[in-house]
Amino acid sequence: MRPRRLAIAAALLAALALAACTGGEPPPAPEATPAAEAPSTPAPTAEAPPTPAPAPTPEPPPEQACANGVAVEEPEARPGLVADCVALLASRDALRGEASLDWGGDLAIGRWEGVAVGGEPPRVTGLDLRDRGLTGSIPRTLRRLLLDEVRLAGNALTGCVPSAFGDARGDALYLGLPWCLRYDRLDATGEAAEAGGWAILGADGEVLATWEGLRSEAATLRVHQTDAGGTSWASEFGAVSEGGLFEWRKASDCWVRYHVTGPPVRPSGGSGRWEFPVEWMTYAATGEDCKGAIGASTVLRVDEAPPKLMSRAHTAPSQVVTSPVRHGPFLMYPIGWTGEMMTQTQVALPDAPANVGMALYATDVATARQHPLWRDPDLPSEWNLSFMRSPVYEGAGYVAYYETAEGYGAAYIRAARLSWHPINIQTYTGGNGTTVHELRQIDGFPVLAVYSLNDVFSSEVIMWDHMSGVLYSIQGYHSPLRKDIEAAIAAVSSLRSSPGPP
Repeated sequence: MRPRRLAIAAALLAALALAACTGGEPPPAPEATPAAEAPSTPAPTAEAPPTPAPAPTPEPPPEQACANGVAVEEPEARPGLVADCVALLASRDALRGEASLDWGGDLAIGRWEGVAVGGEPPRVTGLDLRDRGLTGSIPRTLRRLLLDEVRLAGNALTGCVPSAFGDARGDALYLGLPWCLRYDRLDATGEAAEAGGWAILGADGEVLATWEGLRSEAATLRVHQTDAGGTSWASEFGAVSEGGLFEWRKASDCWVRYHVTGPPVRPSGGSGRWEFPVEWMTYAATGEDCKGAIGASTVLRVDEAPPKLMSRAHTAPSQVVTSPVRHGPFLMYPIGWTGEMMTQTQVALPDAPANVGMALYATDVATARQHPLWRDPDLPSEWNLSFMRSPVYEGAGYVAYYETAEGYGAAYIRAARLSWHPINIQTYTGGNGTTVHELRQIDGFPVLAVYSLNDVFSSEVIMWDHMSGVLYSIQGYHSPLRKDIEAAIAAVSSLRSSPGPP
């Protein structure tokens, strides 16, 4: 018998003996303890590696998303709306913060959350984002929009409010945020050495202390890179180049827009002061407080002006001309205006060629080029010069009429040396808003474009070349220039830039 079994039997005998002596029930026999066995290791089960989640499709850049034909239908025909779309998409993430906005290239912009589109050609006209849980800041890219209405209350926004929002209906004034680019220290020394400080100097370096001086003699803009709200604009100022625009605005009828005529002077020695060579481009000056001394405590908004000012548009009441606006030699005012008007005065013009008033009639370009003011327009090659004649406009210019290949009137071109300023132009501020007077600045030269939204009449674009004293204009008739205002602007620009007669 094996030792293990002998041990068990002996234990049983001992238990029986004990039970016999005590008369009780025998205790239960102890159970054999099984020998310890090594734990079994289950065979590994072959498992497929986890499938990684698909990487999100990267969102296209705003320029691409807005030109895909979905966000903006027919984007080639609606460049203004595409630009608005790009500005909104570039602003979305900073504006929403931890909230959500459905703005994107896969949805028509007119259906975006809180975005209003209107007008013809269509533009973004309003933002209504009240109570959306927005926790971000108001991006500076929204300054590019020309909005009639802005409503942002009921959110936890930070940062500053673009100055241009102050002209829109809504609640921008009551958000409890400072204005962007707000300056409140007119520095009589001209140094603009403190935050919020500014000064504009004349050609002789004197500080201009009157509103009239700001509108006529400005040569240098000095401004501290930090505004009155404590916001630094160093990066934006560093991006300003020749042709850039600044607008100093006190009220809707008191403001002046400058264009930069050369590279800015960056701050040196830690002064924080930027210096820009400027001259006025456009202004309004009929406000009661827009005359005489500026006053050291005057608070001015400095807007980075949009590239153009639509001075008459049915869907943009904030841009309707309600008081005279001077743009280069053009003075636009509403019909029925009975207030102050600017006096027309003679102006000194650059020396004219001796034969500028020469009598000339031509039906071919070679002969027309004999006129000293003639310029070859950039027009389709199949268009033909029907006739050119001079003198006109007090013997100082010419007119030229071009026809299409089929013999239809295509374009009517005029060039003249202007001897008085301003040219008074009435703008219609009522009715169905089909007429637009649009002010632009092209390469530093003021441009006035007049066109119809419903093709009732032909377009006309006028450019003032203050360097030569010549006013160029072009009208479109039975040709694409009748509707394509961009093509008309390019054509009139070519007159100023093309070489003169040999």
